[in-house]
Amino acid sequence: MLVATALVGGSAASALAAPPAGAGVNRTFDVEVLSTRADMISGGDALVRIDIPRNVPPHQVKVRLDGRDLTDRFRPVGDGRAMLGLVDQLALGDNTLEVRSNGLGHGRPTADVTLVNHPVEGPVFSGPHIPLFCTASGNPWNLGPVDENCHVAAPRVTYQYRTTAGGFANLPDGPLPANLATTTTTDGRTVPYIVRIERGTINRAVYEIALLHEPGTPVPDPWTATDGWNDRLMYTFGGACGIGYTQATSTGGVMNHTLLSRGYAVASSTFNVYANNCNDVTSAETAMMVKEHFTETYGVPDFTMGWGGSAGTMQQLLIANAYPGILDGVIGQIGYPDERSVTLTGHECRFISQAATPAGLSTAQRTAVTGFGSPNTCGGYQFFDGVDWPANCPSHVPAAQRYHPVNNPGGIRCAMADFISNVYGVDPATGFGRPIIPDTVGVQYGLQTLQAGTITAEQFVRLNEGIGGLDVQGNRTPQRSSANVDAIRVAYETGRINQFDGGLRWTPIIETRGYTDPSGDFHDRIRSWNIRERFVAANGNHDNHISVTSPSGALATATQDQALADMDAWLTARTALAAARPDLDDVTLTGLARPDGLADSCIAPNGDRIVEELTLDPAAQCNQLFPYHRNPRMIAGGPTSSAVIKCQLQPMNRAAYGVTFTDEQWQRLQAVFPGGVCDWSKPGVGQVPLANTWIRF
Repeated sequence: MLVATALVGGSAASALAAPPAGAGVNRTFDVEVLSTRADMISGGDALVRIDIPRNVPPHQVKVRLDGRDLTDRFRPVGDGRAMLGLVDQLALGDNTLEVRSNGLGHGRPTADVTLVNHPVEGPVFSGPHIPLFCTASGNPWNLGPVDENCHVAAPRVTYQYRTTAGGFANLPDGPLPANLATTTTTDGRTVPYIVRIERGTINRAVYEIALLHEPGTPVPDPWTATDGWNDRLMYTFGGACGIGYTQATSTGGVMNHTLLSRGYAVASSTFNVYANNCNDVTSAETAMMVKEHFTETYGVPDFTMGWGGSAGTMQQLLIANAYPGILDGVIGQIGYPDERSVTLTGHECRFISQAATPAGLSTAQRTAVTGFGSPNTCGGYQFFDGVDWPANCPSHVPAAQRYHPVNNPGGIRCAMADFISNVYGVDPATGFGRPIIPDTVGVQYGLQTLQAGTITAEQFVRLNEGIGGLDVQGNRTPQRSSANVDAIRVAYETGRINQFDGGLRWTPIIETRGYTDPSGDFHDRIRSWNIRERFVAANGNHDNHISVTSPSGALATATQDQALADMDAWLTARTALAAARPDLDDVTLTGLARPDGLADSCIAPNGDRIVEELTLDPAAQCNQLFPYHRNPRMIAGGPTSSAVIKCQLQPMNRAAYGVTFTDEQWQRLQAVFPGGVCDWSKPGVGQVPLANTWIRF
């Protein structure tokens, strides 16, 4: 694994705009790259702003790129003391942007900024490319022929409109349809409800950008505002988890009435859907590059908000923590803190399900051992454990190219460890990605149910005798499995296991959850508490995290809509405060800007809002309405943060169980735990803080 030292800005905005360290900028001219970080430009162009000092007439400013005159690319903005321009034809690697004033002489201001350009197909920071099967030229995209990187020559633009019946339809040529609806944006402008959709390829993914625009009128650009765009960008993320090796056929979705009708521009790509690409590093990189293209094409958004549920929330949280500034605010639904801690729950569900019958557990006892609110919940979580089977490839990976330990040992391995081996590294002994398989060593499954009298001592011993583990091929083993400590340490220090100690210290988050625990849906409410507990552990407070629980269905949808309005107000206030008080740090800005009345709450079935801080106290009103349940590791005594992947061990203490084991049972239990049992009072093995943000691989 190659990890380069990251460049970290002092705020979400500066992290995107700051030139690379040592670039040698003369601050007399203030030069900012607005479209992305100056060291992470892609595709050969960058939107640059130059603020001109008072002692230089604007007409005397000259701009060159490695000697090529680009002055005519820049136009005045604001009060005329600033210039905005698209710097194009950047060479790969370092480029020097020179800003000068006519009549160079002693004391005349100058500025030199290094712009580092990367290929439009990437990578920028995610590391070497993995195999990819192209889909852009086929259905549903039909974007035309692709090159060796799955890229098309140019984007394609189409139009749809909203009908008065409440659906979207293709916009016909000629006069506007009679059933064309209108909509009023958040800034009070009523416009025809016509949506411009741009589709193309960036970072080997297919991207989509949608915004309100009537054909024949000016399209917004960095210098021109239009009535249909409210100057805010929504970036959508999709859920599930898949080892795809595919360009795929779906994005997080841009034809979103909730967002478009209010005037938001909406962007996403196929790599921002975890079902296609369960890799938050490439998701972050793609979002950064798509946002860069959006800014260069349509203009600088006032701010960018994330939108998405389940693993769509997971991506937002991981990206905002490890790559701050791509998203200014997180709006998540039914989400999780990260992929690994959720996936390991799926494995543990399978282990318990397979051990429950030999242990003589009834359905109720098995459910109690898992901690969930329904006996069906484990079935949903077991969806996740499939991502750790190297031979479990999707159908688009040809059989002849798939890994087989005997017939094709050099084939494509469809396991998480190999899919993101740029992050976790490669085991030199096997040549495979270093896996973070479920570490079952020392974990006493069902411990709390034993102590509560729900299962007997004999059932507890049999259950733990039958747990077993996984090998690096994803196969069940009778022996308990021990995860690779080096891979675990990398997961913590690079932010793959999310400890909320990077950009999430200041990024506003509104997390909503339609309650489904009793139904067996695996988006259980305890994940909201996982998020909260990690926040407090890292930062001592949760000032920038709002959690709202409601019944599922229409009230959950209304809660999401309210979260959108609240986040817009929060970021609007934060942007204004940052401009007025540049002395304030990011954490303080976010706290001071939070709107009055925006607080943890739950929505009762009758629609009433109960304002109440998120807590584990079962007597709390919201917890009476929407009780928490647990997961297998919590029932084993683990922390309610679910942040420990591999526990430290302590000697077994027969007296500490509070139940009576026969000598024969105790000997069997000792055989299960020869090195001792988990000491959950200590941090996990390899559990270290985030090493840095904006890490390159």
